[in-house]
Formats: sequence, structure tokens, C-alpha cells
Amino acid sequence: MRITHLELHDFRSCARWSLHPDEALTILSGPNAVGKTNVIEAIQIVTTGTSFRRPEWADVVRWDERHASITMSITGEGTNTDVEVMINAEGARSWRVGGVVKKRASEATRFVPVVTFTPDDLMMVKGPAEQRRTAADDLGAGLSATFGALRRDYSKVVRQRNALLREEAQQTNLDPWDDQLVILGASLHMHRRRLVERVEKAASVIYGRLSGGEDLTFSLIDNGGVLRDVGESDKQVVEEVLRSEITRRRPEERSRKISLVGPHRDDIVFLVNGKEARVYASQGQQRTIALAWKWAELTVVGEVLHTTPVLLLDDVMSELDESRRTALTDLMQRGIQTFVTTTNTSYFDSDLLEQANIVMMGR
Repeated sequence: MRITHLELHDFRSCARWSLHPDEALTILSGPNAVGKTNVIEAIQIVTTGTSFRRPEWADVVRWDERHASITMSITGEGTNTDVEVMINAEGARSWRVGGVVKKRASEATRFVPVVTFTPDDLMMVKGPAEQRRTAADDLGAGLSATFGALRRDYSKVVRQRNALLREEAQQTNLDPWDDQLVILGASLHMHRRRLVERVEKAASVIYGRLSGGEDLTFSLIDNGGVLRDVGESDKQVVEEVLRSEITRRRPEERSRKISLVGPHRDDIVFLVNGKEARVYASQGQQRTIALAWKWAELTVVGEVLHTTPVLLLDDVMSELDESRRTALTDLMQRGIQTFVTTTNTSYFDSDLLEQANIVMMGR
């Protein structure tokens, strides 16, 4: 699947803008603050229903306008269709596919899988645990509607449970939410662990190649008391461990008024040659880990969905040294439709520039 046309109306700072991208590489070039990142965000919103900026949805509507719209034409694998998202000034979103209204975003956002790489992703090794959980769960939601629904339902349970803890609710009111946290939390833990193991398998090979033979491994650290040696199919065991841990930490949860048990407290730790990368790895090594993770996402999407995803790169070339830019450039030449924002086209070699669709923005 590939994107053949993109049109924005009153989205962010853009009144009206359209693009016919290249089948391979489209470079959006220009100075800062001219709307290059808005294009990457718009593509991600149409294809996933989310944005790496995590905005309040009303904020993406241009000032003093009633609504914004993003329309994308898609072709490939026997499909030619238009997908449109409308966002009104109150932040409500609606979707159309081929002109037909869809009740849920999931019915409109699964045509083109995408992998998005931004400067914030380069900080995933040293950033907060939430960033690493989000990276894994965003990928999982893109691969599986079940994963996405499980993530949303679990998040709702945690929010409701936290509200009851803040209100100092009776335990009888908490019991049903404890049950839901255990059931959904065990499922999310198992799904996430299998996904992280799959990403690790691909990323370790890529990292070894990029680093000259160093060893990269992942460790999923659960802070909910789940045993490290639980078997792949032992969901019931995970449920039992979570339930026991909730009981043990109930006084602490009451005191702190927050849910302390479950996969929303988990972390992913990266190890280079057996040492924790957050502590011991150089900045270059940490950025290579982030690059290997994103490359692995492309690999996993291809394996699971049997299609090549679209790659969205927002101003990451300027954050990488020459060797890592070379690796990323190599990735762009592997039959992947790629959108890149940059302030400097000299990061790309002349042969690549000759083949690309270069869009000068801000002129």
C-alpha cells in the first residue's frame, strides 16, 4: 500500500495544502516553523488515529476555523480509496472511507501501516519508562485491533480505579475494578511481552550490524510482581500474581491514592554487552539502539501484516552523525515509501536527491 495524495484544510497553521508524494522518497525541506512536521503528523493521524505530539484535538484546528480536515488517497493490493478525518473546534473527530462514514476510527485507520521516527524517539533509552511502554504499545495497536482495544480498556480501568482511590472509596466499590485490572492487565502483559521479544529479535541483529558486532538485548521489567519465568501461555498464573500483589500493596495504594500494580508500571531496559544502556552506553550507542528499534518495527510490521509500511521521519537526520545518517539513508532505499522533513538536503547524497520528490516549504 502507498499514499498517492494528501490534502490538508485548516490543519494547524495550514489553510490549504496538497501533495502528490513520490512512490519512494518525498523530502519536505525548508526552515523551521513552516509546517513540515504538520505534514508528518497529518499522515500519522489518518493512518493510525493518533499523533506523536499527543495534542488536545481541538488544538489541531487552525485558529478561528470551525474544523480541520485531512484527506488521503491510498492505492495498492487491489485497493484504491480515499480516507478522510474531520476534526472540529471542540476536538471531536469523524471518519470517512470512500465517502462512507465510519463509526470507529479503527475502521478507517488500518489501510496503511506506518512507522514514525522523531527526535524524541532518540531519547527512548534514557527517557521515562512511559516513553518505552508507549513505543511498544503504539506498535502493538498498529499490528492488532485486539491489542489496541486491550490497551484502551486497560487504561480506562486504571483511570477509574485511580479516581476511586483519590475519593477514598470503600473496598466493595474497588473490587470490580480490581478484577478488571487483573484480567485486562494479565492479557496486556502477555501481549506486550511477546511483542517486545519479537522486536528484540529483529533489533539485536540490526544493532549488531550498525555497531560493529556489539550485543543488544531487552529486558521487560514488570513492576507489578509478575514472575520472570512465567510461560508464554500462563495467563492464569499472571492473573494470580497480579491479584496477590494488589492485596499486598493495598495499604500503599490507599496511602498514595494511585494504582501501583499492573503493566502500566512496566519498563523496557536495553542492555549492550550485558550492561544497562541507560547507565553505561554512550550517546551514540543509545541513538543506535533507537534506530535499531525503529528499523525492527518495520521488520515486525512486514512479518505480521505481510505488507511494507510507510516510514515517516521528522527531522531526525540533523540529530544523527554521519554513520547513522548513512544507515538511515540505506533504509530509505529498500522499497519503502518514505516521507522526510529536513532543513538541510545536504544530508542526502546526490543520487538519492535526483530520485526523490523534493518539496520546498515556506516559500
